[in-house]
Amino acid sequence: MEGIKSLVLTAVVLLVISTDPTTSEEQSADEIVKKIENDFWRWRLQDAPEFASQVGDTSYNDILESFNVSVYQTRKDKVSEFMDRLGEVNSSSLSTGGAVDFVLLSRHLQTFLDGAAFDMYQAVNPVNFMEGVTADPGGFQLYLTFSTIDDFHNYTQRLSLLPKQIDEKIELMRISIKLRHTLHNVSVEGVLPQIDQILSVDDTQSPFYVPAFTTKLNESDVSDDIKETVRTRALAALGHVKEALRRLKTFLEDEYMPNTRTTWGVGGLANGTALYEQCLRYHTSTDMTPQQVHDLGLSEMARIQTNMQAALDRLGVNGTLQEFYKSVRRDPHFYKNTSEELLQMFEDYIAEASSKLSSLFKNIPDYPLRVLPLPYDGPNLYQSGSQDGTVPGTFYANVMNPASSPTISMMSLTLHETLPGHHLQTIYSFTANLPPYRAFTDNSNYYRMPATFPINTAYIEGWGLYAEFLGEEMGVYTDDYMLMGRYSDEIFRAVRLVVDTGLHYFGWERQRAIEFMLNNTAKSRQTAEMEINRYLTWPGQATAYKIGEIKLRDLRNKATAALGDHFDIRDFHSLILENGKMPLDLLEQLVDEWIASHPTSGGTWLSGAWWSKPLLWSTLVCWSVKELSGQFF
Repeated sequence: MEGIKSLVLTAVVLLVISTDPTTSEEQSADEIVKKIENDFWRWRLQDAPEFASQVGDTSYNDILESFNVSVYQTRKDKVSEFMDRLGEVNSSSLSTGGAVDFVLLSRHLQTFLDGAAFDMYQAVNPVNFMEGVTADPGGFQLYLTFSTIDDFHNYTQRLSLLPKQIDEKIELMRISIKLRHTLHNVSVEGVLPQIDQILSVDDTQSPFYVPAFTTKLNESDVSDDIKETVRTRALAALGHVKEALRRLKTFLEDEYMPNTRTTWGVGGLANGTALYEQCLRYHTSTDMTPQQVHDLGLSEMARIQTNMQAALDRLGVNGTLQEFYKSVRRDPHFYKNTSEELLQMFEDYIAEASSKLSSLFKNIPDYPLRVLPLPYDGPNLYQSGSQDGTVPGTFYANVMNPASSPTISMMSLTLHETLPGHHLQTIYSFTANLPPYRAFTDNSNYYRMPATFPINTAYIEGWGLYAEFLGEEMGVYTDDYMLMGRYSDEIFRAVRLVVDTGLHYFGWERQRAIEFMLNNTAKSRQTAEMEINRYLTWPGQATAYKIGEIKLRDLRNKATAALGDHFDIRDFHSLILENGKMPLDLLEQLVDEWIASHPTSGGTWLSGAWWSKPLLWSTLVCWSVKELSGQFF
C-alpha cells in the first residue's frame, strides 16, 4: 500500500496544478487502470460462476464456485496481485476519470483484504436458514437461459457438480467446529425442515427440475427425440443432489448443531469484538463504534415515537404505543385471510406507487417487476433481474402467515423493496455508465461478510428506507393508520441498531432482544423471533438501513439549504441513483461537488458521469490523508 499512498498524493498535486488531458502518457495510464479493472472483473466472474450467470455472462454456466478452503488464500493472493498492479500505475498521468477509477477500485480491493483477516469466522459457515440452495432451491436456475441443447447440458452439469459443492461446505463447517467459530443453533436449525421439504417432493416436481426440464424444455428449440434423454440425465444428477442433501442434514444433526456457539452474539468468540467492529465498518462504510450505533438507535427511537404520538392523537387513540400495537394485532380489519390476497395487495400498491414516481424522478428506466411468494419463512427481499430484462426484478414477499402479517405496514414495505426502493435503485444502475464491478452487486453470500467484496449495504438499504419516507411526499399513505405502519417500520430499523449491537457487543440474551422489539414495534412475536435470528446470523447487516437513510436525508437537507429555490428533487435523485452504490463518505463528496458546481454557486453542473467532475480532487485529498494516517476510509 505504501506505493499507492505516495502515488495518489503525487496525483493530487499534479492534477490540481495542471494536466494536459490529451497526452499519450495519460492515455496509457488510463488504459492500464482500465485493463486492471477489466481483468479484475473477468476474474471475479470466473471465481463466482453463479454470479456471472446473474449478470448475464454465460461463459461459466457449466461450472460452480469452489468452496474448498484453499480458495480463500487464493483469493487473497489474487486481490493482492491486483493491488500491486495498481501500485505500479503512474497515477500522476491519470485523467480525472482514470484517477477516480483508480481510487474506487483500490478501495474495493482493500475492503476485501481488510475483511479477509476474518475469513475463518463467518465465512466458514456457508449454511444458514436464509440463503443457499436449501433456503431457495429454485434460485439455482433463476438466471439461466433455457433455449438450446447446450443450455440444458450446462444446467445438468451444474446439478452434477452440486453434490461436490455441498460436501465442500460440510468440510468448511468442520473447520468452523475445530476453530470454535460456529454459528448459533438458531441460524441452522431451520435448515433441517428446508432439506426435508426438498427431499419430500417427487423428482419431477423438484425445484431443481421445474421449470427447466418441464415448461422450459417444452418451449425450447431442442428436438423432441432428444428431450427424453435430457430429462433422464437431469433426474440422474438430481438423485445425487438429494444424496448430498441427506449427508448435509446428517452432518448438521450429528456434528454441527451439537457444537454451535454457546453465546448468542459473535462478541463471545475469541476476537469476536474485533470481528463485530469490522462487520459494522463493512456494512455501514463508517468508523462508527458499536456504542455510537447503539446510542443512535435510541435517539432515533425517541424522535420517531414523537411522530407516532402525533399520529395517534390525530386518530383520537388514547393509551400507550404498546396498547395501540396490541389493538392492531387483535383487529381483523388489518389482516387478510389468504396468501393470495396479500400478494394482490402488494401488486395494487406497486401500481399506485408507479403512477406517482414522475414527480420525484426523471428518465425512469423501464424494466419488468414481479411479486412472488417467498419460498421459506424468512425476511422479505428483493432480487434484481437481469440487465437485458429477460429476468424480471422480483419482490419475494413472505405471505406464509397472513394471520400474523398486519397490513398497515404493507405500503412502506412495498416502497422499500420495489418502487421507488430497491427495484428502481437497481434498474438505474443497469442503465448508468458504470464499471461492471460497481453496477452489479453479488449479495448472494451474506454469510461471508465482512470477508468479501463490498456491497455498500448502507447505500443500498439506506435508499430502501429513504424510499419509505418518500411515500409521504408521494401521498400513498392515505390515512394515519398507514402512516403509523410507516412509522412502525422506521422505528423497527432504529430498534435494529439497538438490538444488533446489544446481541453482538453488549452481551444481550436473545429473549431480551425479542422483548425489546415487541415493546417498541408492531411486529408479532413470530416476526420478532425470526428477525432476531437473522441478526444473530448476519452480524452488523441490520444496522446499515438507518445509518444510510439518515445520511441520504442529511445530504438532501444540505442541498436544499444551499440551493434554495434552485434545488430540484428529481436532479438530486438522479445524482444519487445514476452514480451507483458507493460508500457514504464518497456519496457525501459527490453531493458536495454537485452543490458547488451548481449554477447558483458560480459553476456549471454538466450532465453525465460524476467521475468527470471536480469531485476527484477533494476525493483524492481525503483518501490520501486518511490512508497516510492509517485510516483507510
